[in-house]
Amino acid sequence: MATDLKSRTAGVSLTRFFGGEDRGVCVQVTTKKREPKGTEFFDSVQLTREQAADLAHDLMAFADGLETEDFGDSLVDKNSV
Repeated sequence: MATDLKSRTAGVSLTRFFGGEDRGVCVQVTTKKREPKGTEFFDSVQLTREQAADLAHDLMAFADGLETEDFGDSLVDKNSV
């Protein structure tokens, strides 16, 4: 069963859903496409709670002007850091 969540961002909808035993509770972030083609009118991304938390930190860094540029090493094993 999916549940719509409140979003502070105009044009962005959030939906909480169960992603299965492996993923647990997840969120889908959906936006309307600016230039829809064919039957595709929306873009979306699905994230686990952990992925959503990591992305939230990255987005806050961007909003605060503290983002870090990626020079191709984005596949760093987080357990080794």
